[in-house]
Amino acid sequence: MSSYPFILPERDKVTRIRHRHTSELRRPSGTRTQSLNGFEDDFTDIVDYILRITEQIWVDRGIGRIYDTYDASCVVYSAMGVVRSVEDVVVSTLQGINATPDGESHHLNIAWSGDNVQGFYTSHLGFAHSTNSGATMFGPATGRRIGRFFVADCISRDNRIHTEWLMRDNGAAVRQMGFDPHEVARRLAATPAPESPVLCVPTRLEGQAIRTGYAGPVDTPQGWFENHFSQLWNMRRLDRLAEHYAPGIIAHWAGGRTAHGRRNYSALLISLLASLPTGTVRVENVCWSEETDGLIVAVRWTLEGTTRPGGLLGDVPTGRPVAIMGSSHFRFAGPLIVEEWTVFDEIGVLVQAYRG
Repeated sequence: MSSYPFILPERDKVTRIRHRHTSELRRPSGTRTQSLNGFEDDFTDIVDYILRITEQIWVDRGIGRIYDTYDASCVVYSAMGVVRSVEDVVVSTLQGINATPDGESHHLNIAWSGDNVQGFYTSHLGFAHSTNSGATMFGPATGRRIGRFFVADCISRDNRIHTEWLMRDNGAAVRQMGFDPHEVARRLAATPAPESPVLCVPTRLEGQAIRTGYAGPVDTPQGWFENHFSQLWNMRRLDRLAEHYAPGIIAHWAGGRTAHGRRNYSALLISLLASLPTGTVRVENVCWSEETDGLIVAVRWTLEGTTRPGGLLGDVPTGRPVAIMGSSHFRFAGPLIVEEWTVFDEIGVLVQAYRG
């Protein structure tokens, strides 16, 4: 019987990436362990595919591999806008490599779901470190070392990514470059607004009815995390943290923030909710990996609300509607979460607030 708080279905055994050297992971094993019709022959499973094309494009500088691995009409969502063609993916990749030409990534987790018929969903958590030796949208080159977490959620089929949600911890990067996040956001907000995901801030009230939380089953990863976000984020029941988190929980959050222990974790979450006190979170996708050091569940979520000064976002304008596209990876030891990585683009959120 599983020690986790939900039941995991049987599925294919795929590549495990944690606590392994990247040079080892870059070498094809030669034995396919998962049905991948339409994918190139030397990919063994969907995790191997995601990791190696990332290395080929960003580290080996095989930028043209994007044409082999992205659909011509692919859509990439981020806090900074929406990209709708493979050519725009190539352009943004060239600009990114130019700004940080010595960049490298540590691959921390690749959660997945799906199959060869309906397509694969993956959530790739990593940590990128580099020298800021070229200009970025945030400002001129600074020559400083920067490191930030990122999450790329992708839907892939027949060797091509056709939809991607990209979340980078730009708040941490901007601070490490020596810039003020609010000054950067105000400047970007003054430029023409790109296409952005539709924003319709929901109400937290349902007429005169008493507000209730998630009431569905919790014996699957999807149901357990629907309840997790409903109870802790939407219902603000932080007195129930002990039902979800181990006493020594370690959390790595956007902006380079960290927390150790339940009390400090609750302070971190409260600081975010204080910036969006009318906010409501919605779970968008749940997938997972069974890694060498335990189960890791990846949840992509959207938090929508209106801003208030104070809290995690600082002195933002009051009453501005914003949407935070975020991803959290949760590592379990038995029934409780022992480590969490939560990534969203703080600069992109501030830009929304200053644009109004």
